[in-house]
Amino acid sequence: MNIVEWAFGKRMTPAERLRKHQRALEKTQRELDRERVKLENQEKKLVADIKKSAKNGQMGPLRIQAKDLVRTRRYIQKFYQMRTQLQAISLRIQVYLFVWMRLRACG
Repeated sequence: MNIVEWAFGKRMTPAERLRKHQRALEKTQRELDRERVKLENQEKKLVADIKKSAKNGQMGPLRIQAKDLVRTRRYIQKFYQMRTQLQAISLRIQVYLFVWMRLRACG
């Protein structure tokens, strides 16, 4: 083991790097899914609270809850978009690696 490997670690192959990055992206996607599920549960509770407030005729809290519901739905939509973008990045990284491996094999 030379001093460079000792200081910076062993040099990773492109396949190892791909696996490392893919795992990080998948972990982030799972975290986003967990947060999205929490928001969806919160949305269900808000809908129930809104119905309860409307039944009791409480217009003040009803407006605040309705705004919160709209905000929650917007956040859920953003979480779906973020997950889709992470999937696109993951696919793009994979394609670049395969192209690089093909070019390396040809020449």
